[in-house]
Amino acid sequence: MAVILAADVVGFSRLMEVDEERTHAALNACNTAIAGLVSKHSGRIFAVAGDSFLAEFASPVEAMRAAIEFQEDVSGRSFDLPEGLQMRFRIGINLGDVIVDGGNLFGDGVNVAVRLEALAEPGGICLSSAVYEQVEQKLPLGYEDIGPQALKNIVRPVKAYRVSLRRGAETVLSITATSTFSSNWLVPRLGRFRNANPDLDIELKAMSRVVDFSREPFDVGIREGHGKWPGLKAHPLMDRVFAPFCSPAFLEAAGEIRVPSDVLKHPLLDWRDDWWLDWFNAAGVDSPKPSFSQNFQFDTQLAISQAVISGQGIALLTPMFFQTEIQSGRLVQLFDLTGRHGKFWLVYSEARQNSRKIVAFRDWLLEEIKRAL
Repeated sequence: MAVILAADVVGFSRLMEVDEERTHAALNACNTAIAGLVSKHSGRIFAVAGDSFLAEFASPVEAMRAAIEFQEDVSGRSFDLPEGLQMRFRIGINLGDVIVDGGNLFGDGVNVAVRLEALAEPGGICLSSAVYEQVEQKLPLGYEDIGPQALKNIVRPVKAYRVSLRRGAETVLSITATSTFSSNWLVPRLGRFRNANPDLDIELKAMSRVVDFSREPFDVGIREGHGKWPGLKAHPLMDRVFAPFCSPAFLEAAGEIRVPSDVLKHPLLDWRDDWWLDWFNAAGVDSPKPSFSQNFQFDTQLAISQAVISGQGIALLTPMFFQTEIQSGRLVQLFDLTGRHGKFWLVYSEARQNSRKIVAFRDWLLEEIKRAL
């Protein structure tokens, strides 16, 4: 039996592509640091391959201490890397049987550690239950039970625990969502979630890009699309429904817009041509040739709604997101007919589906969706 620590650089190929020399220098600095810490905690490095290494310890507690000190050391350095890039490691630790071959080690004990490393958060540590049982009482950290994991080329599921060294990790829920969903639907309701979960703080970042949950420190996300993403649990929230809107002033100046084909006589603000084609097809308009304003390019419904309210044209918007503007009369829905294009989904890593804070948010959000619909 031996305690095996496996470590690997997150996104090393990308770092080398951006700046090979500085990345290589940073890796050398990290190798020097880990060599000193492994020795300090009575371990030895028995294999190094590119941006990864394997170390053996006699004590799970000492292996954990070495891992914690190393992650804290790395997180505190800039390594003179290009702006926006970081040298971060994932670490997996396992206690298991090994085969000794000279100075090298093989077997399940090593293989499981390597697989657990892939489950760790960037800058974090993932443990097998065998290690957790030895360290949990002696090193009071934030341990997250992520349940039995089916690891590649390992016959039996391995129960695992994730250790995030971010301060207050288990009391902070980090959410990423599209801008309009965040501002116009989620934010007004988050107070109810906070009241039901007073021990949790919330970090919400609105962004249109797709987040990589294996590399970025987000707990949950609201994503648009098909709902099938490898490694993610996805719960359907609502259809992406849309209808044409304009401002009262625009409608007054335009005259009557009585049938869907009348919309084609007016400038349409540029928002997803395929949405417009879907809507016209649903309205029975054959071979529509919409004319789009060339003066504006918008990437969110939130932005385009402001152009509509100011009287600059007609746009497709999701009615649920603009109830306040509709009720106040600032937005006019031209037709009850709506189009549909995909869904909104709640997503999070399959490996973290047992996280208490994720479960709490999932259950609350699904209930809110039921109430809203």
